[in-house]
Amino acid sequence: MGLIEIYFGSIAGIITLIGLAQGYARELGRTMIIIVAIFLLLYVEDRLNPILSRVWQMVFSADEQAAQNFFLSNFYLVIFVITIFAGYAGRVITFSGQEWPMPQGTILSCLVGAINGYLISGSLWYYQHIYGYPLSSIGWIDTDLSPIAVELIRYLPQNIMPSPSPWVIPIAILLLMRVRG
Repeated sequence: MGLIEIYFGSIAGIITLIGLAQGYARELGRTMIIIVAIFLLLYVEDRLNPILSRVWQMVFSADEQAAQNFFLSNFYLVIFVITIFAGYAGRVITFSGQEWPMPQGTILSCLVGAINGYLISGSLWYYQHIYGYPLSSIGWIDTDLSPIAVELIRYLPQNIMPSPSPWVIPIAILLLMRVRG
């Protein structure tokens, strides 16, 4: 496997291209879903981890930390990916109004797509990082982090705002933008 920053950067790039293709009016609705998913996972994580750890120990009668981290990481990754998939595949809040013409509309669509790419790939990387990169055990991620990757970890979304409370602010702003039209 290649450098981890290229792996997650590629995910962010693909999401940016999707945002460019969809337009910022639809992509802002998806931004709300992504931020709500991040908020909810941060909110329940401390409360849910002890329960999930006990369930893991009861079901598998194992106390091995690496296997438990693999389970916890994948639990959060699956919940996050399902939420994001539902946001991209289902109905989404669309912001009304006239879309800006080129090049402003294209630049804004690309910017909103890049923000969504950052939030999605950063969240996926975050759950790998806090649980010790458990996907490396199956060869999906290389744990030899480059100096750039070590520095980028500081800027993952959940590391910038580790408390769930500040995540409510962008949700509120986007809701107010949607209501005002």
